[in-house]
Amino acid sequence: MGLKENVQEMMEDVAGDAVDISFDTKEILIKDAIFIRDKGCLTKVAYTDIVYLKGDGNYTTLITREKSYSLRNILKEFEEMLPTRQFLRIHKSYIVNLNDIKTISPKEVTVLSEKVPVGRTYYQTLINGIQKLGSNGFD
Repeated sequence: MGLKENVQEMMEDVAGDAVDISFDTKEILIKDAIFIRDKGCLTKVAYTDIVYLKGDGNYTTLITREKSYSLRNILKEFEEMLPTRQFLRIHKSYIVNLNDIKTISPKEVTVLSEKVPVGRTYYQTLINGIQKLGSNGFD
């Protein structure tokens, strides 16, 4: 058994099914949060604290209510690991927390006090995502 398997097994023993370790992305997922590397430490960021993510090539800036983190992960990796009921890609370079959207127009959304662009091809998906969020999953 390799190191990866040993670590996975130990984490599962400690936290049960709530843990998923992604060695490719170097991030550790725990039920409602993600641990990210920040200044040599692992910092826990709750999903509810994530406002939006901005991709820029091989890097992603994760914006929370308190601060922002520059991470060496592509946006697609976060798109795959974040819960789809709460987060939605609205532009080739942006993923937003649906719960933090204040206003929506065909070209941009306002999250907290910041304007984030909406891609033409993502607008209808955004509207569908908001409607699904409003229905509380009882459709």
